[in-house]
Amino acid sequence: MISIRQSNADKANDKLVEVKAEPKETNSAWLKRVGAKDGVILLGGASISHFRIRVAQSHARADLKPSCWSLAGILYGETKFMSVPLELCGDASEIAQGNGVQTCKMTDYDDPNQFPNIAVVRFTRDVAKIYEKCDLVAGNPAENKPAQRSIIDLPTLMVPWLSYVWICGRATNPLTEGIGLPSAAFVESVYGMAGIEITPGLASASSCPEAIWQAAKYWYAFYRGATKTGNTKNAKQQSPTGQYALRQKAAAADWPKD
Repeated sequence: MISIRQSNADKANDKLVEVKAEPKETNSAWLKRVGAKDGVILLGGASISHFRIRVAQSHARADLKPSCWSLAGILYGETKFMSVPLELCGDASEIAQGNGVQTCKMTDYDDPNQFPNIAVVRFTRDVAKIYEKCDLVAGNPAENKPAQRSIIDLPTLMVPWLSYVWICGRATNPLTEGIGLPSAAFVESVYGMAGIEITPGLASASSCPEAIWQAAKYWYAFYRGATKTGNTKNAKQQSPTGQYALRQKAAAADWPKD
């Protein structure tokens, strides 16, 4: 088990609203319908690799059930987000050069069968400061800004997770070893640099999408009590708000469809 502090909230955050997806509605269409253009995006996949990631996060839940989520990212408008997916896109050398961070197109995550669960959570309105910190971690080739692996070494986190997903050797659940899921560790680092704690209930370095979800759902009182940072260099945090759609509440490896 990983160490998780329980919130004393007696009910879930009512500002985190379920917006059910329409039949055959793509994830891009859902984002557009709810008007989501920024914040933390969470996705829950249905492939074998995403299924294994969802099951691994059972340790972050009191009921020991698999998580609904397997990928976290930072949303940039309705068409893309920054994340650290375990799927390799492009040349392998780009992983080291970009610190594992990729610009992910929503069209690649549109299929509701492949990614049945989606959520967007906003911890701040100071989007510009989040994007500024994101550039420090991931780099910005357009401005000749290199990625800063000294802040957080994301490729190093990717290796044990790939071993776990692929069942290589004696690989165990990385969360139990204090190794966070790269996509969630990336998001947590960016927000942390902006002065916002997005996993207050996590007592270890085991960053994961489920911990972000639990914070948004049950730690809203924590954010209400810390809405002023007093530091103009930090983003002003807010009580989490957002929308979500769950097409697959019980984790199952049922993609691709036969």
